Amino acid sequence: MEGLSSAGNIQGAPADALIAIFNAKSIPHVLKWVDDFIFFRVPIHAPPSTRSPQHIQYSYGIPTILSITAPLGVPWHPVETKGQDFKSSVAYVGFVQDLDTHTMSLSDKKRKKYLTKIINFLYKANDKVTRRECLSIHGTLQHITFVYREGRAYLPSLSSFLSRFLNDFIGHHLPKPILTDLCWWQAILAIPCVPHSLTP
Repeated sequence: MEGLSSAGNIQGAPADALIAIFNAKSIPHVLKWVDDFIFFRVPIHAPPSTRSPQHIQYSYGIPTILSITAPLGVPWHPVETKGQDFKSSVAYVGFVQDLDTHTMSLSDKKRKKYLTKIINFLYKANDKVTRRECLSIHGTLQHITFVYREGRAYLPSLSSFLSRFLNDFIGHHLPKPILTDLCWWQAILAIPCVPHSLTP
């Protein structure tokens, strides 16, 4: 599917079908982004406050999910290498969500990856940049404004700059306001991410 433009969004069809199958098997609260799935489960009944969390009962677990998808040939990654077994802190689409503290942060792995991406982009500051390169940086920064909310103020210059590209082949030099904004992003991503509260 990689690079096949006519196959755009084709992953969504089997993923949506799989969610429908889970719902039919009484497994609700399943979210997906392309081929990344996350499951949220609710206790059958909550134990008295004096009892430990280990006594909380759920209607399903990982074995139940695998028993449903094994006959279908769903190629899950092993939980040990890419996943989590219903922990209170879960990583999903680059964000770490802590269900106990109601906070979300950018994973350290993604933070370092995006920092490197910005540094490499700024390294080309004296050369012309392409529309694709700018779109890639813009999409990354737009994505992480879920946790870096003040970063929304450092995106308009890049958003406006994208309108200057007539096609994917003509390059442009980066204006100074964009360089200033990207330097802010570089500085903020150099600092370990502080969890952001999900509650108002």
